[in-house]
Amino acid sequence: MIGPAVFLLAVGAAHAASAERTASVTVVAPLATCVEAKLGTLAARPGPDGAFEFEVELAETRTYRLECGGKFEIDLAPADRLTVTLDAAGKIRFSGRGSAANDYMNAPAALSIAVMTGLAPKPRAAFVASWQALLDRDLVRLKQAERDGAPRDFLDRETVRLRFRWAQGRVMFPFFHWRETNEESIVPDPALPGILKSLPIEDPRWWGLREHQDLLDAHLHARARERLESVPELRKGDNRWLRAKLDVLPSEVASSPLRLRETTRLIAKHVEDDGSKGIDPILERWMSLSPDAESVKRVRDLVAADRARRDGHPVRAYREVGGVPLELHLLEPAGPRREGPRPAMLWIHGGSATEGTWWWSPVITQALLDEGILVAAVELTTGNRFDADADQFEDASAAYVWLKAHAAEFAVDPTRIGVAGFSSGASVALLLATRGVSAGQGGGSPSGRERPAALVTMSGCADPSEDAWFRKTMAREHRSPADFSPLALVGPGQPPVLAVHATADEYCPYADMQRFVERYVAAGNDGELISVREVGHFFGFYYPPGQRQTREAIAAALKRWGWSR
Repeated sequence: MIGPAVFLLAVGAAHAASAERTASVTVVAPLATCVEAKLGTLAARPGPDGAFEFEVELAETRTYRLECGGKFEIDLAPADRLTVTLDAAGKIRFSGRGSAANDYMNAPAALSIAVMTGLAPKPRAAFVASWQALLDRDLVRLKQAERDGAPRDFLDRETVRLRFRWAQGRVMFPFFHWRETNEESIVPDPALPGILKSLPIEDPRWWGLREHQDLLDAHLHARARERLESVPELRKGDNRWLRAKLDVLPSEVASSPLRLRETTRLIAKHVEDDGSKGIDPILERWMSLSPDAESVKRVRDLVAADRARRDGHPVRAYREVGGVPLELHLLEPAGPRREGPRPAMLWIHGGSATEGTWWWSPVITQALLDEGILVAAVELTTGNRFDADADQFEDASAAYVWLKAHAAEFAVDPTRIGVAGFSSGASVALLLATRGVSAGQGGGSPSGRERPAALVTMSGCADPSEDAWFRKTMAREHRSPADFSPLALVGPGQPPVLAVHATADEYCPYADMQRFVERYVAAGNDGELISVREVGHFFGFYYPPGQRQTREAIAAALKRWGWSR
């Protein structure tokens, strides 16, 4: 019987015959770090000496996830004898055969997209020089790994990864330079065609690399942007970015298997991120390429799961954009309906105004339903689906006006219609509270416009005026950023706001929300900030203490507003 701390993929004579293909890993960690370690799909408990022991058989270098207190990636090659040491602070050290590759993997890389965006304001020549210097720095690190004994297949793979990452930065620079400067248009990089042609993008050995996927995504996105600007037909209807990417794919990828692989991936990702509405003509086109049965099943399951979410509740069209009707999903709270007209909340999902579907929600919609609030989840014009026609402030305004006009049909009190939102949806909700319902939906000047009766927000951006993309969007539409900044629009007579925000939010600064609530209360409004400590923007999806805090805060606010069942 194999001991509980040692897992062997080959034993006895077979193990002896394959010794040169067997790698061993010893994990040394403080007792409090973990009681069970995992290496890929294998698990081990500590042996008599307190170490976790693994053995795996492999024919070439592979990357494994190691879990013990934290999550780490380690590389193993045949015949490696690697010792991984974790300290109480979660730092990782390597020794033994295999340490050279892992020292390289776990050291900070010079090339990163975050660094690229920081360099984006530079003129192209200065960026190219800086970006090349960063690549050279990473290549020097890789050369050291070679001198320290890293295996050849590892070195080949890492060289390709660096080249892909470097090329991705070159692909993305023109857009980010335009975004971060006063440039009026995106100026293509004339060197890009030659750069891309020099890379082994169509070599199947590298299709599984994350950097391969990231580079293809960036390149297809850039070419799709050009096509959207030049083909009027793509500026109509639904799913515009997906259609544009599929249009440019044949000219950018020569390999038929890679084209089919990318087509399948793009469609599956779109359904996951943006839903399945209007996807049927695209699926017919995809099926004509003869995808494999497993891919067909996966995509059909995704479509079926998305469409099944429409069942069991009323769905009504509230607006039409580009010939596409947008819908409200009226979600009833469980239990007996309260007597008389009841309060309702529009739900505005997140997704950076680019992606997302009406049913995306961390914990807020269920918390509202649990408190007896009817939730009207809004289908929004996301950028992926509607490109330049996307306007979620107009969507939310139209949805509010529609629900108020049809309040009697759903036993809703028209004077108690609020708005709740997450991330970009929370920012839209804050605009409805401060700017008021869009003038295009029957409102007058901002000071006299109608506003929702109350707000619940999570992870909203209270002052987007400093964001470069926001400034570009406003400039393109000849609008002042301050006219669409909730912080700048605070004034008296605005509705109660409950804002839930993480103190370590990496996308919408906590300090901005803190300033918003302070200014909101100083103007005589009812405002409350619930601070979720030491977590990030998406805590509502993964952090149970923060979810609990949110539910409790919503219940208390609804009670204070007189909205509870």
